[in-house]
Amino acid sequence: MPCGKKRKRHKIATHKRKKRLRKNRHKSKKK
Repeated sequence: MPCGKKRKRHKIATHKRKKRLRKNRHKSKKK
């Protein structure tokens, strides 16, 4: 169970990182 919890936490972090990259790309395109 602890392993699964750790895995889920990591997945969320990756998703957040991807979202930030997406926002950055959009800002660049707008400019």
